[in-house]
Amino acid sequence: MLTRLKQPEILLAIWSVLALAVLLPVTFLLKSSFPIFTVLWILVPLMVVFIKKDASRVGFRVVSWRELVQVTAINLGGLLLLMLVFEPWSHTYQKLLEAALSSQPPDATFAWLLRFQRIPALAGMFLFSGSVTLFGEELFFRGWLLQFLRKRWGTTRAIIIQALLFVIPNSLVALVLPPLQGVLYVLVYTWLAIGIIGGWAASRTGSIWPSLISAAVCNLVLVALIV
Repeated sequence: MLTRLKQPEILLAIWSVLALAVLLPVTFLLKSSFPIFTVLWILVPLMVVFIKKDASRVGFRVVSWRELVQVTAINLGGLLLLMLVFEPWSHTYQKLLEAALSSQPPDATFAWLLRFQRIPALAGMFLFSGSVTLFGEELFFRGWLLQFLRKRWGTTRAIIIQALLFVIPNSLVALVLPPLQGVLYVLVYTWLAIGIIGGWAASRTGSIWPSLISAAVCNLVLVALIV
């Protein structure tokens, strides 16, 4: 089967295996919770690629630099604009970060902030989230799920449906937030910012790269401003 795979499929397989392989060591290093959902988000698209032998089915494809820059700029700009509008008065992301760090054990994406000094902590968080946890989310929702739904219901409905499904696991996080912040996190931060805007970027390019880069950079900017 491996001999029939092309370069993007092989690269995705290597990336996915390495991402899964570091989960347990990182969990022990940071004394954090094990991101079990990340395993699912990565394994499902990986199985699809091995069966179909086509990485574009999960949004893992090359995008021209011009298109990547343009769409990523729009995606990231939309995320930062929403954060600028909602975060200063609602402090939703701040509450989320406090909950993630105060839980026992802390969330693996943010636990870097507890174990290292500011710059190494932010760098570790950015690299780990961008290559593992956020990568898994984007690969599953804006990659495989979006492409799967587009073939059946068209682009607009696919974007909306995958965004709604993306809300479901994130609703667990909303339960630990105050009511107002919980609602905003689900509707604005998760459904609209990541699900809809990221879904648009992924459908525009057929790739997870604009939404992945935007989510990782936006997360880094927010955390750097808060801590």
